[in-house]
Formats: sequence, C-alpha cells, structure tokens
Amino acid sequence: MSKLAAARAAHQSATNRFGATQLTWLIISMVGMLPFAALAALALVVLVVVILLSGSQMTSYSPDPESTLGPGAGGSVLTELAGGDGRGGFREAGVPDQDLIAPIRAAARECDLLTPVILAAQIEYASDFVADKEGPEGRKGLSQLTPDVFDRYGEDDDDSGETSALDPEDSIHAHARWFCHLAEETQRLLDDETVVGDHLTLTLMAWDQGIEAVKEQGGMPVILLDTYPFRVRGLFARYTVGGTDTSTASPSASPSPSSELFPSVSVGSNKRVVPDGDGTLTGSTFDTLFPGRDSFYTYAGLRDAMATFPAFAATGDERTRRRELAAFLANVDHETGGLAHVDEVDRAAWGTYCDGGQPFGCPAGRTAYHGRGPLQLSWNYNYRAAGEALGLDLLGNPDLVATDPSVAWRTALWFWMTQPGAGTTTPHAAITGSGGFGGTIRSINGALECGGGNGGLVGKRVDAYRRITAALDVDPGDEGTLTC
Repeated sequence: MSKLAAARAAHQSATNRFGATQLTWLIISMVGMLPFAALAALALVVLVVVILLSGSQMTSYSPDPESTLGPGAGGSVLTELAGGDGRGGFREAGVPDQDLIAPIRAAARECDLLTPVILAAQIEYASDFVADKEGPEGRKGLSQLTPDVFDRYGEDDDDSGETSALDPEDSIHAHARWFCHLAEETQRLLDDETVVGDHLTLTLMAWDQGIEAVKEQGGMPVILLDTYPFRVRGLFARYTVGGTDTSTASPSASPSPSSELFPSVSVGSNKRVVPDGDGTLTGSTFDTLFPGRDSFYTYAGLRDAMATFPAFAATGDERTRRRELAAFLANVDHETGGLAHVDEVDRAAWGTYCDGGQPFGCPAGRTAYHGRGPLQLSWNYNYRAAGEALGLDLLGNPDLVATDPSVAWRTALWFWMTQPGAGTTTPHAAITGSGGFGGTIRSINGALECGGGNGGLVGKRVDAYRRITAALDVDPGDEGTLTC
C-alpha cells in the first residue's frame, strides 16, 4: 500500500470512530467557551477605545504647544521619562563653573525653544564643561561645534577682540545661534507636515544628525532610547530646580556617538555604566564609579591626563579600549580605597622610599617620596623620572602629586603607559596585548602580590576589575589572564 493510500485509510478510520457521543461533547464544550470569547472581545474593544481617546501616549508628538508633557496632558510618557522639556527653573548649582551661568542665561534668550536647562545639558554632553577641549574633526570648546558651524555663528561675544571657539562665552552664544537656526528649520518641517515629533526632539535630532536626516527619516515619532535627544534629556534634571539627577546621558565629541545609556548605579550593580565610544569616561560615570572619592580626584584632572597620553583607552578595538579603562580604574580603586586616599595611609612607611644610592638623592627629605595619587607613586627615582617626563620638578616638589589633580592623574598614566615597573611590560601593553589584567598587577606590584606573594590582594584587584568591566559592559577577558 502506498503512503498516500495508507494516510487516507487512517483518516477514514478516525472519521468513522468519531460518533454521535463525541460530537455532542464537542458542541457542549464550544458553547461553554462562548462567555470567555465574549469577554476577550469586550477587552479588545475597550483597549482600542482607550488608545484612541488618549491619542496614544507612546508617541512624542504633541499638537498642544502648551502641553506640560505630563501623563494625560496630550504629551508623551516617553518624553516625561526621558527628562521632560527642559522648561523648569534653572538650577545654577548644577553648572561646575559659576562664571558660565550668566552667558548661559543670556544665550538661552536667543529663541523661545531654547532654555538655560537645555543649553547646560547639551554643553555637559558635548564637553563636560571643559572649555579647552579639542575633539575630532576640529571641534573645540564647550559646545564642540564643527569649525564651519562656528565660523558661521561664532562672534566676539565677550568683546575680547577675537572670536574663538575656545572662549567660553563665544562658544556658548554660537551654540545658541546654531540651535535656534535648527529650531527654525525643524519648525518649517513641522509646518509643512513633512515630519512628526515634538519640536525639541526634532531640533536635538537635527543637532546630532543634521536637518536633512530629520527630513529623510520623517522626524522622530517616538523618543528612541540610545539617541541623542533621549540622552540629553536625561541631563535636564541636573539643571532643573527640584530635579533629581537621573542622567542617562554621556558626553561625546562625536556628532553620532555609539555610547549607550548611563544609569546612575553603583559599581557593584548589574546595570551598565558605559563610557563614550572612544573609550573615555563622562563626568557622571566617573562620579558613579567612585561615589566615596576625595574631592581632590577631579574628573577634569583625569581628562587633562588623558589628553597628555592620547593612546590610553584608545588602542585596539572598542572591547580592548574598555578593558584598558576598566583595568586602570580597578587598580586605581584598589590603590586608593576607591579614590578615598591621596597620600599613603601607612605613615610609618613614609621614610622607606628614599633610595640614598641614587646620585640625585632625596632633596625634599627622606620621608617625602611616599605613595601619592591614583597609583600611589613612590620612591625618589620614580618621582624624578615622572617629573622629567612631564616637565615638572617632582623630585624637588613631590607634594605637587597631592596638591594638583591634573599632575596626580598624569603621574598615574605616566606609569601606566611607559613603565614596566616590577614586570616585563607596561600595564598598557599588558592589557592591550596578551598579558591581560594579571599583567597589569605584575607591573604595578610584582612579587609583592604575584606568584603567591599575596593572593588575597590579587583577588581584591580582580574583584574590582570584574565589577568595573561589568559596569562598562565588557567581558574581562580570558580567565587565565586575570591573575598573576
């Protein structure tokens, strides 16, 4: 018998066995299900009505310009969650340089859409208020405008006699003029009904991608996560009176950064605190990673040091860059108790770091070369070598490492990038090559910890590295390379 004939015979047999009794029970079961089907249909009708009446709260488009953007106000729930519209009272204390408050307030009057809150949030995102920052594509200053944009909109707003992107006031006002130009362009698109989205979102989108991209994409009907408008809005609370800082944003020198959301969470959390696409940190991420840090360890000082050593956290692919950042911060965390200590805690050991056999001696005194700074620079010969490399007299004035944040971070990166220490390679070469995190420990403390010297301390460093790599959303690397 063929397979087809067999199948037909089986089907006929099953049909013949399906008698009146089974048919009766089937009809009873279907009748019994009718009430449930009716309830499901009613629920579906109610859901459709709710959506129609609410105007769909998942869209950021609001036809009412006076909308408060709160629930039920015709605005977007996502807009509210993303940080609102930036129209609250300006919290001046959020600006790290109080001299910038007046220019921000003045520049924000350039057009109705712009507010001091929006302007301050964008500046933090662009440069973290580092006035002399120089980014890619010739971008400079607080607002990181491209040279052609600054040439068009920059003026001598501080009456200094020259127009410069590195001048804070010139940069802030140029920023405002460019923003308001984009606001005019996006309003035209809205008036022509060629795009959808709220005016602020579209303007921030144009800032990030250009007006043509806004037009080609038809606007932004919802505020998408991991986009410039969402991340900038995440900073609004920091500059709004009564706001709670729940920033999800990160500064970026790039007009289309690849970084992700930045929840404000502890390093031990499972959530991510992701660095910029170029492997560098943001101010908010830095604060999150070191909540108990001494105020001496400033984010600006770290950025200065990173500018001195541009290969740091910028070598290899993104995963490698993040691993190096995590490895450096993990060792720093271990050496300073989470950046809580500037000077070596054990004062009894301060007099042990003068190598009298060196021809240059210890001109600052035998107890002057104890551990200081993020990686606890010690020994007179290390102070001398670091000073020569950085153009500073650290042999004669070692206290610079404990009084100047930029110097402190630069000595740490000097060692990390150039010194093999007790190992055979630099920490930078170890983590970007095959040495892994264990190689960085070996360079920093050698036999004092590695090879069974002190497995407990090695374990603590590895624990810190695991926490920070998890926070930076990168795997720590091969297990065999984590210890020494």
